[in-house]
Amino acid sequence: MTIFDFIKDILVTKRGDLPLDQYVPYIVTRWLSFINPTVAATINQFNSQILLENKELHYKMMISLFPKMKYAPRITYIKKVKEEAKEEDKKIQMLAERFELSKREIEQLLSLT
Repeated sequence: MTIFDFIKDILVTKRGDLPLDQYVPYIVTRWLSFINPTVAATINQFNSQILLENKELHYKMMISLFPKMKYAPRITYIKKVKEEAKEEDKKIQMLAERFELSKREIEQLLSLT
């Protein structure tokens, strides 16, 4: 069982019959907070007051509090923008390989000239 199986059961199927040996309440609450922050905030307050350590009770509470959906929404993250390799970086890399020096040493030598 993966976390996505639990999230799908909580949001879509609402059966509550999955084995809870790999269920982690913190991670499930964290993922569900991306979908509905208000319900997740209520759950966090409830957890901090009563300290739900029982996985089964937490799982049943999640099933009852979250509304049923047709499908589990896809959560997209903001990805880090990758810097493109500059032409200078390629030249420095080739020089470093050719003369068996580090990139830093090549940059220092180029700055001296």
